[in-house]
Amino acid sequence: MPTSIYFPQYHKGYSGEQSLYQDLVDEQIKLFGTDIYYLPRAVLRNGRIPDDIISSEFRSQFQIEMLLQNVEGFNDSSEFISKFGLRITDEIVFRVSRRRWERTVAEYNSDDIDVLERPNEGDLLYYPLTKDLYEIKFTSKEDPFYQFGQIQFFRITAELYEMGSDTFTTDVGAIDESELELDPSEFLVLTAGGTGDYKLGELVNGNQSQLRGRVASWDADLRKLEIINKEGDFIVGELITGLDSDAQFTLESFDSLDIGNTQYDQNRDIENNADDIIDWSESNPYGEYGNFTGSF
Repeated sequence: MPTSIYFPQYHKGYSGEQSLYQDLVDEQIKLFGTDIYYLPRAVLRNGRIPDDIISSEFRSQFQIEMLLQNVEGFNDSSEFISKFGLRITDEIVFRVSRRRWERTVAEYNSDDIDVLERPNEGDLLYYPLTKDLYEIKFTSKEDPFYQFGQIQFFRITAELYEMGSDTFTTDVGAIDESELELDPSEFLVLTAGGTGDYKLGELVNGNQSQLRGRVASWDADLRKLEIINKEGDFIVGELITGLDSDAQFTLESFDSLDIGNTQYDQNRDIENNADDIIDWSESNPYGEYGNFTGSF
């Protein structure tokens, strides 16, 4: 038996009801929501290896109002012990109007606009209240399921962002500075007799290795330079030049196992205690399998 033509069907809806409900959603978010910075992720790939991601950049941002639905991270349930140590996964849930999203993205002029049909997993949100970056883990576009026959908002689930070697050039000071504070870093000890002072956030270049990195901190008294976003090792004895400040010092030493700005760095401890765990003089430290000729 066909459905009644005198009552609107749930999956079809009625344009008047849909518009009214969308207006109420927009009004609720504007009244009780917060302006959130949305940061699209730009992935840098290795052209020689298919799907090999080198790193990510966040080159732009735009603001859009979102309603905080629920916070699941600011309690003991978000902290647990894993094989990597203590993990803190603060989770946050936002709702954003579908209509406002489409209009905001239409006004947003960027090369990344073609991937913004909805909030994408992997993109970041900066929440001014907590001054934290959150990474989008999942975007639900069917919750609730076609209310009045239409999707009125997206439900965004995000977790506290764990900084990698990503680059931030959004022109928003509070966001770009988080890179200097949270990116994994390496400390360079420089020799005396150099000139100038390195500037926070500037790029430095090694004259032999041609390796570049970004300055996270500079201690002129100890001649200790903290570097982030590098893709290899500098060479001891080469000249480290600041591209903006023109500061020049010679590299005396560095420790690639001493990583700063991370809670989970155990490289030095593992290296120091490795000899107590494995006998590295053995060709096969795990047994005598295959030792038919007495070669080891």
